[in-house]
Amino acid sequence: MENQSSPLPELPGHIPQDSAEFRTVLNATEDFGAVPQVAERKENHTLTVKETARMFEAAGVARTERSVINWCQPNRQGIPRLDSYYDPNERKYYITPQSVEAVIQEEIQRASKSSEPSTSESFGTVVAHVKHPGNANAADEKRLKELEREIFDLQITNRGKDYLIGELNKERNRFFDQLLDANRTVGRLETKLQRLEEPKV
Repeated sequence: MENQSSPLPELPGHIPQDSAEFRTVLNATEDFGAVPQVAERKENHTLTVKETARMFEAAGVARTERSVINWCQPNRQGIPRLDSYYDPNERKYYITPQSVEAVIQEEIQRASKSSEPSTSESFGTVVAHVKHPGNANAADEKRLKELEREIFDLQITNRGKDYLIGELNKERNRFFDQLLDANRTVGRLETKLQRLEEPKV
């Protein structure tokens, strides 16, 4: 009698069921090529760190080159503030003008918010002026005197400069006159020398 527990002979080209399930499992390395490379230089990565710092300065929110470099590097969340590319061969960052403009606008807004006085401060200053008008007048007079003194000092400085410039102009004119006289004298002497050297006939 045949043994029913014996396995059936495998047919050529037949794949067991277990290995078929194994092939259906996704291989994690297959998707690796689809991941975009973060450190790729794009066409608009054109600005250097120095040029970027100059743009900030021109916009009235000057920042150091060190700050620009820090903004090119990822923060705690892994996101850089400026869209940049680090070239390992040149050891430089290249930054997109669009990201620079966006950060400049952010910095301008931040600066304008910090310079605006709060409503409570302005209210307090108005109340102080109303309560003590004598103190305000005394402070204004003191400031006015300081400004008058500064204007007087500047007038003296300007007069001194004008005098010095006038003296330098006079000295320069004298020097040119002496130079012209010396040139004329040299010309006369050269003429006399030529006459002396001419052979007598």
